[in-house]
Amino acid sequence: LEIGIEKGKAASILELLEETGKVSEQLRQKILDQHDSETLSKWLKLSAKAESIEEFERRIATDKAT
Repeated sequence: LEIGIEKGKAASILELLEETGKVSEQLRQKILDQHDSETLSKWLKLSAKAESIEEFERRIATDKAT
């Protein structure tokens, strides 16, 4: 069940980011490879607030949980 929730969060993050531009394969893989539910929850919130993919990448790079 947990894996399904993680996949759903990752898919939601990617969907939100794709609204702002093209998601690189490297970023897509980083999101899909993340299995920590708490980190994915943080990233989901960040993806909803980010005005660009670059902003999202900067914010997750400075997040100590990643």
